[in-house]
Amino acid sequence: MDHGDGAVSLTRLPVWQSLAVHAGEMRGRRVASLFDADPERFRRFSIALDDLLLDLSRHPITDETRDLLLDLARRRNLPERIEDLFQGRRVNLSEGRPALHTALRMPPEASVVVDGKDVVPGVHAELRRMESLVQALHRGEIVGFDGRSVTDVVNLGIGGSDLGSAMAAQALAAYRREGPRVHFSSSVDGRDLRALLQRLEPATTLFIVASKSFTTLETLTQARVAWGWVAEAAGGREGAARHFIGISASESAMADFGIAEDRRLRIWDWVGGRYSVSSAMGFGLAVAVGMDRFLEMLAGMHAMDRHFREAPLKANLPVMMGLSMVWQLSHLGATGHTVLPYHPGLARFPAYLQQLDMESLGKSVTQAGEPVDYPTGGILWGEVGSNAQHSFFQWLHQGTGRAVVELVVPYDEADVPPEHRDLTLASSLGQASALMSGQAAPAGEANGGHRHYPGGRPVTVLLFRRLDPYTLGRLVALHEHRVFVQSVIWDINPFDQWGVELGKRLAGRVLAAQRGDSGAQIDGAARGVLEWVRSREGAGSSSDG
Repeated sequence: MDHGDGAVSLTRLPVWQSLAVHAGEMRGRRVASLFDADPERFRRFSIALDDLLLDLSRHPITDETRDLLLDLARRRNLPERIEDLFQGRRVNLSEGRPALHTALRMPPEASVVVDGKDVVPGVHAELRRMESLVQALHRGEIVGFDGRSVTDVVNLGIGGSDLGSAMAAQALAAYRREGPRVHFSSSVDGRDLRALLQRLEPATTLFIVASKSFTTLETLTQARVAWGWVAEAAGGREGAARHFIGISASESAMADFGIAEDRRLRIWDWVGGRYSVSSAMGFGLAVAVGMDRFLEMLAGMHAMDRHFREAPLKANLPVMMGLSMVWQLSHLGATGHTVLPYHPGLARFPAYLQQLDMESLGKSVTQAGEPVDYPTGGILWGEVGSNAQHSFFQWLHQGTGRAVVELVVPYDEADVPPEHRDLTLASSLGQASALMSGQAAPAGEANGGHRHYPGGRPVTVLLFRRLDPYTLGRLVALHEHRVFVQSVIWDINPFDQWGVELGKRLAGRVLAAQRGDSGAQIDGAARGVLEWVRSREGAGSSSDG
């Protein structure tokens, strides 16, 4: 049977309309009652992949829901689109290029041909160059202008050039190698970098300037400050150049900045920033944990890639996770997605996923540029689960909004005392039960009163054995592919970010106006703010008397 309905407007598909009708039926059903009616419900609505478990049984789904969602996936040509992604076809239509982050973690014997050239050998050549620099740093062979070995490495980047490595370095802190300390700085206002430089020595500090285009205003501003700091101590440009490594798709821009040829690490235009942690953009992470651990993370990513590409849709973790998000956001009224890792090492995982999810799915036109007439994406936020229970969980339990709650939980951390390990699992599962089932008000209090918990909140539970590089790689790739599934169903491009580009361009105009360009085209509100700020220059604070 032909399932090629990918070009048909989503809301006109009969299966989409059937889902809308089915959603009306499901709104009145409690998930707790579905468990009562089906003792096998957990088994049928959870998927295991080795030591990972995706549990969707607390979502308001039935066999009919799943069948309709899988039919929708086929009608939107999801299997073919997955293959397009892996084959290096131009899935990033608005920019006319592939999105080949999966090639960054393929084994050397793999092959992906783009424009007549196999990209995999180049990927592994760059990994070898990374490894050589990482090992040289760990052996103390990279020295500064006074001959001393590097003791501190500072990654200067923002967005995808910072978040991935910073998140992973924190997550894998238990695997940190002896050698240079690794720091991450992305704040453009200068205070973060200034505080960091006060603790470091110019002669023993190496800076990574990470920018795909090597024109990112925030990153280059930071880099110029760092360059001046080193050059002043080193006595000039030649000494400063020893303290910089560049990561970019632009060889010429790195050269113009002053990055020595043997200190330039390369990425490709088919690597999106928010998908780049498995590229040379992960260099700071590789320094922190060692190249062997970095490669273990890539192996975990590749394992999830293979699962996504090869597993049947019904048993495919990213596919079912993505379809459940479409069900919630497009049909059941959810407007958000909160990610709650019950592991302190994953404290920055929600922030990392914010960029991956919201930059990818924050779109309002189809691949063809036509306005959508259905919700896409949602607000993603999160916090370490044990902390969030004492902050915004109240909104999740009894607020009027609706969000998909994702609990990311270890179940066998060997280095954690049993009583803490047991409490972590009990806390997460207890919250999952409360969110799903709720609780009636006590006797004598009106049902719907202060102590009434409505329940019915959709909860995803993602269990993993322990947080190691391989598992972290699987978790990252799982969400990358989950986002791709949603984009295919909604027919939007998850690989561009034109809204971000507009903001950057207009920031440049405002900066020009600040520096005296009277012809800079900025809006009246921005001009008014600048004039107000100028009027306050030199004035004391409001407390000055």
